[in-house]
Amino acid sequence: MEFLEELIQFLRDLGAPGLMGLAFVDSAGIPTGGGPDWVLLVMVSESQLRMDLLLFVPAAVLGSSLGCLVPYHLGRRGGHLLLDRFEVGRQASVRDKIDRYGLWAVAFSVVAPPPYPMKLFILSAGVFGMPLSKFVLAVVMGRTLRYSMVGYLAVCYGERATELLRTNFATLAAVLAALAVIALLVQTVRNRNRA
Repeated sequence: MEFLEELIQFLRDLGAPGLMGLAFVDSAGIPTGGGPDWVLLVMVSESQLRMDLLLFVPAAVLGSSLGCLVPYHLGRRGGHLLLDRFEVGRQASVRDKIDRYGLWAVAFSVVAPPPYPMKLFILSAGVFGMPLSKFVLAVVMGRTLRYSMVGYLAVCYGERATELLRTNFATLAAVLAALAVIALLVQTVRNRNRA
């Protein structure tokens, strides 16, 4: 764990490229305990400049989106073997959500906080053949929403944002989840109207 803390500090010291690298590592499958969120929060709250928000949020989104391609491609290349590590009911539930909601299911998974099984959705999107363009769009939309909200908190509340996020994480997670559910419902209504 000490190595991970040192890695996070090293990447943080690199600024936007370090944040992008940390987001890549986290999304590629090496858990950092919400490292990109916390580093983004600290970096933006230290400066409280909207220009930094415009630099750091896209860096985190780009790094995370590229990192998500790793498990997605693993899923495309033989992910059934990796999916066997999960119980059959859970696999079926994820497949049903991806089949029913498409990119919205993946977008929700990258917005929702742990313990929501983001990595399982990313891997499953590859296994179940979600087109790459839809997958990337879903990840970019979801991560943009998530990191923009974290950055916004940092700009508005400065150093207090870290404490606010810690104490109100459940509320923020519920708001993000509610926004994602609303998007899923809108998509469902659109699909029904087309049918």
